[in-house]
Amino acid sequence: MAATTSSMMATRSHTTVATAVDVRVRQIASHGMTLVVLVLTLAMVGAATDARAQIVDDVTEQTVQTSKSPARAAALSLLLPGLGQRYVNDGSWRGSATLFALADVAAWVGLARTVSVRNHRIDSYEALAAARADAIVDGKDRQFFLNLATYKSSDDYLETQLRNRAWDQLDYVSAREFQWEWASDGDFFRFRDLRNDAESLDRRSSILVATLVANRLLSAVFAVRAAGRSRAEARAAVSVHPPADSYRVPVVRFRLRL
Repeated sequence: MAATTSSMMATRSHTTVATAVDVRVRQIASHGMTLVVLVLTLAMVGAATDARAQIVDDVTEQTVQTSKSPARAAALSLLLPGLGQRYVNDGSWRGSATLFALADVAAWVGLARTVSVRNHRIDSYEALAAARADAIVDGKDRQFFLNLATYKSSDDYLETQLRNRAWDQLDYVSAREFQWEWASDGDFFRFRDLRNDAESLDRRSSILVATLVANRLLSAVFAVRAAGRSRAEARAAVSVHPPADSYRVPVVRFRLRL
């Protein structure tokens, strides 16, 4: 019975808290809407004041000059992501321009770091192979180092090929420069780990290069779309007329030329 009463009290407390939170959220939303309405009202009053200050005797007409070249926006974005958006935004880095630029910087930093670490891993496992496997590493291709990470010695490699009847692979270790033998299992496993790290970093660098290309293409697409919208806006003309007798504010007319 006591447990049931405690559960009911906890449920009522939770309901009360939820109701209080809901009321608080509604109050915040109401205040937010009030603020939006106030800002819009002030903006309209300011626009009307500016229009009244610019009243002239004759009808004036001005065409909004915001047309941007989609080709130039695309070219700038391919050169540097975000630069096309900056061009469309009249020199401003706001919005997606900053995001595309930051993504490009991050990808370049990641690529530089990845390549640096990969090169260090390669130098490390080549030095280890020369010192602890008596291998001649100069001028060797990827397959040679893969064999060093798979077989503990060139004799093990030869026995495996004979067992598999891979007759065309037997001559691979016939020359001294393609022979090796690891001094210990620890060295062998250390070499394999270093080489696997280098391979993983190589794949990561390829992904980062693809990211740099994709970022440029996406930036160019969005820049072209933004430039297209600016051209549509450039067809809009605004006309300001002196106030009529029955109006206290000037008459503003918008015209879209298709």
